[in-house]
Amino acid sequence: MDAVDFWLLRYETLHGFLVDDLTDTLTEAQLRGRPVPGVNPVAWLLWHAMRIEDVCVNRFLADRPQVLDAGWLDRLAVARRDVGTGMTDAQVDDFSARIDLDGLRGYCRAVTRATLDRVPMLRVTDLETIVPADRVERVCTSEGAVDPSAAWLTEFWAGGRSRGWVLLQTSLLHVYGHYFEGLTVKGLWGARSR
Repeated sequence: MDAVDFWLLRYETLHGFLVDDLTDTLTEAQLRGRPVPGVNPVAWLLWHAMRIEDVCVNRFLADRPQVLDAGWLDRLAVARRDVGTGMTDAQVDDFSARIDLDGLRGYCRAVTRATLDRVPMLRVTDLETIVPADRVERVCTSEGAVDPSAAWLTEFWAGGRSRGWVLLQTSLLHVYGHYFEGLTVKGLWGARSR
């Protein structure tokens, strides 16, 4: 088993149930709201996790357009191109109230499909190769992937990260973290998970 096969074992399992598991028993108000202060809404968590994966896999690893740029801003009914890091609670609340939930589900699935489409290409690349810092900085600043208030994230990603690190961190570890955060939110609403 090579590294990509290992990655596929976890990726397909996680992304196969991520959206449905977090959304299937919550009302629209629960998806958009906070059960208690200090936790992020499930809608925002899903969007944020998929934005990071979209930016990092498509722009940093593949140097191809983001899924977002295939008309998803309109379908999501949002104007933010960034990944959401550094948003205030008020911005998160406003964003969560406005996002189109069907569009969000579609965007999550489209990002997952795009990432899976890259897998054959990853087999012929060196996962130890460092992602060029100038590409990361250009995507984060010129292309608006990172809000200027979260410039630390640009520095973090541009800090000599390998292709393998970017793939594992942004499509598995980061997503798992927000999935479990979403399960906590769901539990606080009194809903059960699968």
